This record gives sequence, structure tokens and C-alpha cells, in this order.
Amino acid sequence: MNVLITTVLVNHSPSGVVMYYNRLAEDLQKQGMTVRILDASDTPFTWRKCMGLLKRLMHPFGPASRALFEEFAYFTSMYWTVRGHRNEKFDLIHAQDAKSGGAAFLALNKRVPAVLSCHFNDSPVSELVSRFPMNSWFERRFSTWYRYLFSHIKNYVFTSGYGYQKSQHLLPDDIKKITIYNTVNIDNAADIVSRNQDSQLIISNVGYIDERKNQKLLIQIGHKLRERGINNFIIWLIGDGPKRVEYEALVEHLGLGEQIKFCGRQTDSWRLVAQSDLYIHTALNDNCPYAIIEALAVQTPVLALPVGGVPEMLPANFGLLNGNNLNTLTDEVAIYFDASFRRELKRAQADFADQHFNHPKSVTELVSFYHQIQQAA
Repeated sequence: MNVLITTVLVNHSPSGVVMYYNRLAEDLQKQGMTVRILDASDTPFTWRKCMGLLKRLMHPFGPASRALFEEFAYFTSMYWTVRGHRNEKFDLIHAQDAKSGGAAFLALNKRVPAVLSCHFNDSPVSELVSRFPMNSWFERRFSTWYRYLFSHIKNYVFTSGYGYQKSQHLLPDDIKKITIYNTVNIDNAADIVSRNQDSQLIISNVGYIDERKNQKLLIQIGHKLRERGINNFIIWLIGDGPKRVEYEALVEHLGLGEQIKFCGRQTDSWRLVAQSDLYIHTALNDNCPYAIIEALAVQTPVLALPVGGVPEMLPANFGLLNGNNLNTLTDEVAIYFDASFRRELKRAQADFADQHFNHPKSVTELVSFYHQIQQAA
């Protein structure tokens, strides 16, 4: 089988989507398939220059205009990129976003079936509105646009039941779907042996440092812990992003320089997570975050806010933070300074992860889905 993977995200983007499609390509090649990845960086030179000019013309007109440009530019760029490969015999398009999926399907003359991995946290429209504030008229227009894109894609891989529920109103009625949680394939034995043995508790957090990932909450929890006389901890913030400078200033203002370390973006962030005692996920919304799956894979106990698809990723009563303010959240975190509670959390989550995040099983399910799509085409 010859699979075309399409995405608007280039390979160096700081996103779990990039991690997903690179690992997908490796997994498919191990199954004997041929894989080609096309992303926005493959856009033909002339069209890229045209889009650069159009961007300068449209950006001064406000957020809605910038959103229009982005949708048009990515869609047309992917169309012309895939069009340049139309003479290759592809059996399946596996898109990582609706724009590249719809564009590829049309560029290959509607002859190659498309499957979409649904990485969006709520729906692509709600994410667009959150990035580019706009009035309801524009929001309805973008909803119509995404219904058009989805109309060309009949096969969907959701990474959580939550993702399907939040986007269902935009999808065609006759879709074929499967839910396959994100998984990782880590040989972590050496890293588990080297886990922290100090009396100082190490808490880790992985993510793009921005408002949605909400690392500010973890800084505030650290401040509350210290106010209560709990000082035997260090927090590793692993990642980079637009809020890093602001959060570094907050850490300095609160006098937490000894407790909170900014580790920057890491190639294999799980190596640091494996050396920590507790992983805390603070995102305000996430579908099926790789950071939690990697923490489970290296057997670091996880605490997380109950948002988006996260409640599907942890066993009942083992890991979800239910506090509704800073004090109650700090109370919950403080419990896990006791090693016996961390061990109990680790055991429950390990059993759950074995059932739900089994990498070989997920690859087998996806390949079976591919064959069903081909047979139906």
C-alpha cells in the first residue's frame, strides 16, 4: 500500500501532531508500506511567493482577514503541492488536518480515499475563533467552509470520544470512524532505573509554554506549597513558547528560582519525565496529549486537570485534579509528596495504560481500518 501523509505543519513545528505523523510513517514502513509525507514546506516556489504577497495585503485588515488568509493559503498550497505528485500511484491519503485532506483529495481528482486524524481539541472552527477573534457572521462562514472540507473526507481516526462529540456537528452523516488513542513506543528501562532518588520531589510538566498549556498554574501551586512550609520540591517546565519570558519573570518575582527550572524544548522530553517523581498536566484543554501518554509509558504517576479528552486517559479516581481553586488544587498535589500515594497512583495508571495505550495493538487497528477503506473504495 502506498500512503500519502499530508499536513500543514512542517517537520520542525513544536507540536504533538508532528510527532504523530513521523511515528505513523515509521510504523507504516515497518508494515511494508510505502509512505510519502507532504507538508507546507513543499509548496511550489512561485505559489509560496504569491502567498507571501497576499499575506502582506490581508494582515492589516484584522483577525478575520488573517484567518481567511491562513485558510486560503494552506488549502491552496497543499492543493498545488499534492497536484505536483498526481502521477504517483497513491492508495490512501492520511491527512493530519482537514485543509490538507480536502486539498489532497481534490488534487488527486477524488480518486484516492482520504482518512483524517482528528487532532483538534474541540473543533477546527472553535480553535480558529480562539486564535482569531471574530464576529458570529464570520464564525458561521468558517463553519460552512469546514463542512465543505469534511464533505470530501469519509473516514476518521479520533484520538478520543471527546474529539468526536465536539466536532460531530461539522461532519457528514455517512462517515466511517474509529477511536484510537495516541500511543508511544518507548524503551525506557534504563531511564526508570535512573529515577530520582533524592528526598527532594521532582515534578515535571511538558508543553508549549502558552496560555492554553497553563504552566502558570503550576508556578502558583509551587508558590502555595512554599507558603505552607513545603520546600522539598523542584518543578521542571519542559518546553518553550511565547509565555516563557513572562513566566520566568513571575518565578523571579515570587522568589521561586530554586524551586522552578525552565528546561527548554527537549528532543526526547520523556527522558526528563522518567527521572521525575510526579507529572502534572495543567492544560486548559487537550484532546489526547502525548505528554500524558509518555509519562504513563515511563511509569511516572500523573495528575491532570479534567479537561477535554483527558478524563478518558486516566482510571477513575486515580489522577484527575478536581479542585476548583488554587488552595484545593494545592491540597491535592500535596498529598502526593507521600511516596505511598504515588506508588498507588502508579499501579492503577500502569494497569489502565496497558489496556488503552498499547502501541502494537493501535498500529494493527489502524492498518485494519486502512484495508476496510480500500475495500469499500
